[in-house]
Amino acid sequence: MNADIATSQLNNNNNPACDQRKNISILFIGFMRENAATIQASLQSIRMAPRCRLITNEKELTGSLSERSWDLILLSNHQLQELSFSRSAELVKNLDKDIPLLLLCNELPDAESHLALLEQGISIACSGDNTKLTLTYIHQTYIALQQRQSWRYCESLLEKAERRIQSLIDDSRTAICFSIDNKLCYANERFFEQLGYGQLNDLTGLSLDKLVSPADRDALFNSINSILSGEAHTASVSAQILRADSTRFNATLSLHPAVYSETDAIQIDITQHLADTEIFNEIDPISGLLNQQGFARQLEQKITLARKGGNDGFLFYISLDGYQALHQNTGQEGTDLLAGAIGKLLKRLVNEAHTLARIDDNIYTLLLSDPHVETAKALAREICLGVSGLGLALGEYQLQTSCSIGISMISESSPRATELLSRAETAAKSLTHSERHGNGYSFFQLDQSTPVVATDAKAVQRVVDAITHNRFRLLFQPIVPLDSHIQVSNYEVLLRLITEDDKEISPNIFMSSISDDNVLARMDMWVLEECVMLMRQSMDQGKRNRLFINITGRTLHNKSLLPWFAEQLRSMRLPADHLVFEISEVDALASPAHYKAFCKALHKLHCKICLKHYGSTSESDYVFNDVPVDYIKLDGSYLKDLNCNTLSTKQLERVINPLKRKNITLIAPMVEDTRQMSTLFRLGIEMVQGHYLQPPRHEMDYAFFEE
Repeated sequence: MNADIATSQLNNNNNPACDQRKNISILFIGFMRENAATIQASLQSIRMAPRCRLITNEKELTGSLSERSWDLILLSNHQLQELSFSRSAELVKNLDKDIPLLLLCNELPDAESHLALLEQGISIACSGDNTKLTLTYIHQTYIALQQRQSWRYCESLLEKAERRIQSLIDDSRTAICFSIDNKLCYANERFFEQLGYGQLNDLTGLSLDKLVSPADRDALFNSINSILSGEAHTASVSAQILRADSTRFNATLSLHPAVYSETDAIQIDITQHLADTEIFNEIDPISGLLNQQGFARQLEQKITLARKGGNDGFLFYISLDGYQALHQNTGQEGTDLLAGAIGKLLKRLVNEAHTLARIDDNIYTLLLSDPHVETAKALAREICLGVSGLGLALGEYQLQTSCSIGISMISESSPRATELLSRAETAAKSLTHSERHGNGYSFFQLDQSTPVVATDAKAVQRVVDAITHNRFRLLFQPIVPLDSHIQVSNYEVLLRLITEDDKEISPNIFMSSISDDNVLARMDMWVLEECVMLMRQSMDQGKRNRLFINITGRTLHNKSLLPWFAEQLRSMRLPADHLVFEISEVDALASPAHYKAFCKALHKLHCKICLKHYGSTSESDYVFNDVPVDYIKLDGSYLKDLNCNTLSTKQLERVINPLKRKNITLIAPMVEDTRQMSTLFRLGIEMVQGHYLQPPRHEMDYAFFEE
């Protein structure tokens, strides 16, 4: 985006919607005061309301992050200080904060330093002294943050919708019935169970008059009428419910407009009052703490509050060590005694402002409404010491145990409740792995591994072993002509690596972590050698097969491959035009000089060339016109879009027509039905490929020319 255009868009005051300033909270690290003030003033000029703070050391950064939510951290080399960029990024990562870090610089660092910064989550803005460019970088980063926050909010709305749907279909928990003209037309199983009616037939003639006591009928019917007239969307009525045997119980009737059998109806949810139902609805009677149900509700509320910003906290997952052995030795009596003692201990150590629960026999949880890491550490240490110091006696047996505490941060970027609990559980379990015996605490750390795949020595050795011990396998998928004038059987050759348990692995998986060109060259030679042998065998059997062999981008750089391959062709006396090298458009664009040289050498050998994934970039015409090819294989996205009606036949025709005029054979991959095949034939596509015709197989056995 042009910087002048971007800034003018940000600074557009003609639109009344732009009159309201957007708040943005920024931390400045490595800036001189004057530079930070200049940026702050510039932000105000584009109708933003910045709240900024200069950070000079780690203590200030930690305190600021715990104090409130921030939208952006700006980094600079203007002023040397003890707090490094990498440490700043690490602190943000450890607190699981979604705060973008943007480094403003006059020139880009070298490639290695640039990569290191990106891997740490630091974006780079090479804006120099150009204020408009700096503002554009800041604004785009801020907008991206707002989008992520909106996505998280949408996720929370989705969670609420899912819970609502679940509560409706879970007929064992809420008695639900539907009423039309004050007569019941439907009731779920829980309704029959709670009110003592038999199934279905008992609904005939059952009216709301018989459902509630006479004293409550007027209130119920008035509420129903207010919904039917549109005066109210929902209503709630407390009433005495009459069972089939004339006994009564107190309940709340929640009324909602609904549709049943295409007729307007009233949905009635009957919730029996707590005093009449389960005494320990949300309380664990043994420990005196909240149970699973009560904890789940509190956790949802805590996450919702944290996502609004400024309400950070921690989730403790407290797992008792050696619980199974303890239960075997003392039975239920011993574990109940221990649960009661731990409940009292936790209540003594933890302020009532925080939430304690026992969600399983050996699992306790704590929602700590304090954003400071040191507070969480200190409390975790106290709990560990307290549990291990419990001295309980059951007869002659001494009850002793310890605990492992996993701690997960709760912040504005927290995931769903189930994922948050899983994170804390993972941290707790890490204390009992690798010969560790628990009795400690651990904070959950997000996976810090880089998405950039480094060379994997095991992957290299796996490929070498596969070559040595013949653990590669070739599969063949037919490329079928739509025109009968093609009298050669065409197959694409697909490579698979065979694992020790005889499973097949695609090259997309095992080649992604290999950067050793010598190993890749050996693998290419293995594939080509196998193809040459198969071609010779086919010809000896009187079969005419043409093989399409995939070539990677790095193979284009291998100058010794084709001379070796030429010798193989001569020794086997094979027609070179029965071998087609498939090269991706993306690889051709990435190495245009090597692509051109490789194709030139293939033409000298009289081998064929297929440019695959055609149309996957905006430079397709450039690649196509640069080097003559024999086949064009369209990118699979065209077929997918055509099938989903997001691409019209005329649009595809505009892509194909220039290729047809060059007398090049066109191939369509990923064809999945006969309707597509007839459309492609009318457009001039000559060959098709896809699982609909035949998935990759171990043999070249497709019946090409059978009548």
